[in-house]
Amino acid sequence: MHELRFLRITAIAALITAFTTIGIHFIEFPSETFDQRLLLPQNQLYIAHKWMIIVHCLMVIISMCGVATLAWQHSKGLAALGFLFFSVFGIAEITRMFSVLAYLNPLREKYLEATDTGIRQLLQMQIDTWSQHGSMVLFLLFISAFALGNLFYGLSLFKTTGLDKWMAWGFLLCALTTSLAFGNSFWDVQSIGHLVEASSKFFQPLIRLAIGIWLWRKASTLLSIG
Repeated sequence: MHELRFLRITAIAALITAFTTIGIHFIEFPSETFDQRLLLPQNQLYIAHKWMIIVHCLMVIISMCGVATLAWQHSKGLAALGFLFFSVFGIAEITRMFSVLAYLNPLREKYLEATDTGIRQLLQMQIDTWSQHGSMVLFLLFISAFALGNLFYGLSLFKTTGLDKWMAWGFLLCALTTSLAFGNSFWDVQSIGHLVEASSKFFQPLIRLAIGIWLWRKASTLLSIG
């Protein structure tokens, strides 16, 4: 019964991520210019969006712990690696969001308050350095860990049958599209960018929904056996 309740909790977490994924990828803010980005801390929806990403990452970690519980029955090593990389993914993205809230946004506010040209130039250099380097490093870590987590979960379930097998293919497809997103951070190919964007907006919410339903059904199977 403890495992049943745990799987249902992870299923609910996965279903929550299906909705937060939609919010993350469909809600956008004007940020094409430096001046537009300076005003973002004054937008309460923007702040809420960052907190939503943090909650999303926590829910992903919880739901992927449920997946690890099931994958463990087929391949302990691959299941452990899958959960390890999903944990790295979550921690990296949560760190990036807290850095925006606690470091980048205060710098933007200080820039708007500053009147001295020299101070403004220094603040702009700090802002640009974080946006171009610090944030990108964490992004590459989070996206590569996400790809590897999906890969190892897909491999751990690959020799199963039925719905489990379909989930294996779902995880492997996630690994492929995320790997393309990682590579395109360097290639910058427009067609790949469109493919990755479509995957993030449409396929990712669907696979999160499928994971939630799968975990809930597995919990129901345990209940019927009990």
